[in-house]
Amino acid sequence: MPGAWRRGGRKASEHALGWRVVGLLLGSVLTLFGAGSVLVNSVQGVQATGLAGTTGTFTVDYCSDDNPTSKNSDYSCHGEFLPQGAARGDRSAVQLEDAGDDYPKGKQVGAYEVVLGSDFLVRQTGFGAVLESFLWWCFGAVVLLMGFFTSRKWMRSFRRR
Repeated sequence: MPGAWRRGGRKASEHALGWRVVGLLLGSVLTLFGAGSVLVNSVQGVQATGLAGTTGTFTVDYCSDDNPTSKNSDYSCHGEFLPQGAARGDRSAVQLEDAGDDYPKGKQVGAYEVVLGSDFLVRQTGFGAVLESFLWWCFGAVVLLMGFFTSRKWMRSFRRR
């Protein structure tokens, strides 16, 4: 409602310039953060399905708990990655990021090479990985929408003057 009165007896367009600038900056930061999250998790979700990127098999050498002080373990595993269709000599030493469990030595897990980031990281493929990416994508979409509508509200307050 244009010109609606807000708490404190002021119209929305009568907020001090400083608060309007802060609101606009906050909305812009939320929009950029949300857009980045949606982009990154879109790429990781598609890769986790195995439809894009280099998929293959990760063979575990050893796993370690990255955060032993927390209640829930956060494992990362080190080992070798063999791309699908490659010769056995094409294995490369990599780290399996966000391993789902403390895998024993020699365990083979479906994985894909990470496009965004380091050349020495792989992530698991499968339903769990796709679901995780989808949930983070949804979180990013909510933040993106919050930022967009916050920015839009404060941009309108500049136009009313």
